[in-house]
Amino acid sequence: MIFYFGVLLLILNYFSLSLSNSLTTDESSLIAFKNYTNNSTSLHNWSTQAPICRWIGVSCGAKHRCVTSLSLPGLSLQGTIAPHLGNLTFLRVLNIPSNNFTGVLPSELSKLRRLEYINVGTNNLTGEIPTWLGGLLELRRMYLHSNRFSGGIPSSLFINNSRLEVLDLENNQLIRGLIPNAMFNVSSLLSINLARNKLSGNLPINMCSNTPQLRNFSVGGNQLSGDIPKNIAQCRELEILELQANYFNGDIPTEIGFLSKLKYLLLWQNEFKGSIPGQIIGNLTSLIWLNLQSNNFTGSIPKQGWNLPSLTFLALDSNNLTGTIPEEFGNLASLNNLILSSNKLTAWCKSLDWQNTTRAFSFAIP
Repeated sequence: MIFYFGVLLLILNYFSLSLSNSLTTDESSLIAFKNYTNNSTSLHNWSTQAPICRWIGVSCGAKHRCVTSLSLPGLSLQGTIAPHLGNLTFLRVLNIPSNNFTGVLPSELSKLRRLEYINVGTNNLTGEIPTWLGGLLELRRMYLHSNRFSGGIPSSLFINNSRLEVLDLENNQLIRGLIPNAMFNVSSLLSINLARNKLSGNLPINMCSNTPQLRNFSVGGNQLSGDIPKNIAQCRELEILELQANYFNGDIPTEIGFLSKLKYLLLWQNEFKGSIPGQIIGNLTSLIWLNLQSNNFTGSIPKQGWNLPSLTFLALDSNNLTGTIPEEFGNLASLNNLILSSNKLTAWCKSLDWQNTTRAFSFAIP
């Protein structure tokens, strides 16, 4: 009995010592993070005189009291990100957006095997997107937007990560390669934002085969081309589709009409042609925002398809539309902005009367 009691005591002492070492490591790692930054006056209570779990922006686990979250958004912190953060072995949340961090994401962060959330957006980080991010298998949300990352999007981000829900790479300097097909094999994805880069090539023809939960797909402001894949119909949960300011062409596929939950459809400044598909638009009864301006649409504005009770913004300007403005626009009970300028429209339909409405309009017509 004495022997077993001794063994138990040794085990308890081991775990106690391990926990103590972990707390010491967490403290020294955060002190190093502070020392790597300039203008760190906002971290005024980061001192060995105060318990680490009470430091500004620091949260700890209820049981082990190790650091589980570091959240320091918008504190004007400057400098590079300390590699010592990789020693925070229990860290689940790294949230340091809207500061002025420079340099690269240190490879030591690859040791954060419990990390679920990383947000380093709106800084001045450079270099290529690290391939080791794909090895963080618990990662669910990845926000790298509004930095100066360059190169391409590594396929390795998606090969083993089956839990990723949000990918935000907007407003970087990504210019190399296509959008990797592997991205669209992550069935857990809810939001993909690649807008305002310089990505080129076509969208994968099977982009929606394995992304049934996708709600946001934003790739506006790139150099993408080709048709909208007909496979888009399988993204039945899609609420935001932003393809504006690219070189997409062809007709708007009828398959878009299956996206009954779509709220924002932005196709402006592309090379779409043909007529405006009223029947397709009419199926999108959840639409709030529809922008088709600056394309090559021809023919008259269709009379059908305007029973859209939530539509607040409609822009069809800068096309080659002809004929009259349909009176069916009067069915748009929530419409606040209607922009039709720079077309070849000849007349306002006489039966369309907005004079008795109390709504505020911003009209731009020929």
